[in-house]
Amino acid sequence: MGKKIGIIGLGTIGSYLKERIESSDKFELAFILDVDKTKATVSSLDKTNLSKIDLVVECASAEAVKEYAAKVLEKTDLMILSSSALAEKNLEEKITVARKKFGTKLFIPSGAIIGLDGIVAVKEQLESVELVTRKNPKGFGRNDKKETVLFEGNARKAAMLYPKNVNVAATLALNGIGFEKTRAKIISDPKCTANTHTVTAKGKFGAFHIKVAALPSKNPKTSGIAALSAWRKINEILLGRSLD
Repeated sequence: MGKKIGIIGLGTIGSYLKERIESSDKFELAFILDVDKTKATVSSLDKTNLSKIDLVVECASAEAVKEYAAKVLEKTDLMILSSSALAEKNLEEKITVARKKFGTKLFIPSGAIIGLDGIVAVKEQLESVELVTRKNPKGFGRNDKKETVLFEGNARKAAMLYPKNVNVAATLALNGIGFEKTRAKIISDPKCTANTHTVTAKGKFGAFHIKVAALPSKNPKTSGIAALSAWRKINEILLGRSLD
């Protein structure tokens, strides 16, 4: 029997992970929880024995993290893709309490950003981190005809205002100098054909830049890199290696 995995949210990324899990002899799909009952295999988490599951993966939304994270962490480990949910201080504290009380772990994959290990490596010497996210207006549900700056400020406000679009900002903040100190700029650009994230990090170590131009997945708010990152992280968590 393979490692048992539960999925919350069967959208673009959840569907990709489902296919990979079902095609692997090292994993077993334990359950699917989704707002669309035709996709779900369980109607609620109460219908599952979470303590018998090795890992639950959230790929639904910040709202799903708010609703299910603490409950899952009472029984087993959790990986979340909607890291923007943790911009809410009360939720972050609630999750931390549950994790420490029950001895479970919370994992956050790198998502659409590459080079996150660099941020972690120089964390002690970081003085500033800036993110510029540029997407086609469709990704924001807009119809802008020219480049439009939608937001400029700290990562906490960015994540709370655009929870479906800037998980990158939240992930950077959580692995770096925090939500308040991490700066974010969100741009709607009709010329964009890829979701572009540019990170500039500075500190006592010097400075470095990371630029990722990720082609959108079937969901214009999400990059294909995020799905690949999630699959890699699952393998690292459960098998101790990057690929199955």
